[in-house]
Amino acid sequence: MAHTTFGVLLLGSFMALPKAFKMQINSRWIKSKGAQHILKILENAGHSAYFVGGCVRNSVLNIPVSDIDISTDATPEETLSLFDIDNFKVVQTGFSHGTITVISAGIPYQITTMRTDQNTDGRHADVRFSDNITEDAKRRDFTINALYANSFGEIIDPLGGLKDFNPLKIKFIGNASNRIQEDYLRILRFFRFHAQFSELTMHYDQVALSAIKDHQSGLKILSKERVWNEFQKILSTADPSRALLEMSRIGVLKKIWNDENIHNIRNLISIEKKLAIEPEPIRRLVTISTNSESISLNFSRKDAKKFSLLKGLLENKHDLAELVYQFSREIALSVLAIYTCQQGEKLKSSDVTKIEKAFLNPCPIKGAQISKYVRGAAVGIKIKEAQRIWIKSNFNSNEAKILSAIGIKVKPDA
Repeated sequence: MAHTTFGVLLLGSFMALPKAFKMQINSRWIKSKGAQHILKILENAGHSAYFVGGCVRNSVLNIPVSDIDISTDATPEETLSLFDIDNFKVVQTGFSHGTITVISAGIPYQITTMRTDQNTDGRHADVRFSDNITEDAKRRDFTINALYANSFGEIIDPLGGLKDFNPLKIKFIGNASNRIQEDYLRILRFFRFHAQFSELTMHYDQVALSAIKDHQSGLKILSKERVWNEFQKILSTADPSRALLEMSRIGVLKKIWNDENIHNIRNLISIEKKLAIEPEPIRRLVTISTNSESISLNFSRKDAKKFSLLKGLLENKHDLAELVYQFSREIALSVLAIYTCQQGEKLKSSDVTKIEKAFLNPCPIKGAQISKYVRGAAVGIKIKEAQRIWIKSNFNSNEAKILSAIGIKVKPDA
């Protein structure tokens, strides 16, 4: 999704607006044919429809928009009927809760019927559909997420959330304790938004923190899948250190993960920036883990494999260039970052150079060449020997010399 552009108003002038002024966002996504077409289909059928949540919030903050959500008074059945036409693909992503996803030109638009949440149990809620935008806003989590925009980009702010943008505040809607007890995952979402907007949020809302302390034990009733999905988002932000340290301070982090080594996180972020590597949740999780930490969250197979791999590689010191050849540049850089952080050492430019040289200079000996002369497990052993010879030569040997050095005599016709 293209970067959004907030076109008409500076944040600093919120409070100075005359009452008649209509705040308007002027972002590319809201002007796109797909977004406009979907709203018009709903409106032409006699329904109200608004963009809502993160897409509006991010446009006000002038940061990229990745997901477009739409709120409407059309029932799920009515929405489904309206978009059961050519040029649209419809997915019933949460039909019982009023949500369907309409895909137009490859872009998903999540359309949800306005609703109120009934009979919440800390994980899920029974819903009652509504046509009242204020009631729909009240069931949301944070004030900054309860903004709506019409097809012209004019913002509708039923609960006065705009006042929490300057400076940016993450505040629960209404009673913080009630919002948390409706869904305990909102505790992690609170810290995720603090991590995501760490450069914009100066302070924590003390009312929210107090409610979180009172109800953090509710995290244990959530599925491990939901917890990891949200925790992973925190770990994936550019700099989650302040949020993670606050989670540790008030006791939230230890409810989902051992926080004994949380003190490592700031140093790791600093090292990541020096290495110019992207945020990576498993790398960060390994860094704050203890040596005996086992997987207690619902990882995907890929994440579980990576967690175990990094933990295992850190048990002994490895040649970084060999890690590039055996695994990848990313794994080698992650091992370097974590090891440097955990040992309290300074990052060595020579280590970084070695990784980059290995990445740019692949070993000339491959399995296909070795298998002409040896079989089975011996192939892997000889490949590793060849890689070590290549590295030792400062990546400047040749195929014949390497094969000779690992004890393989090349036949003249080979």
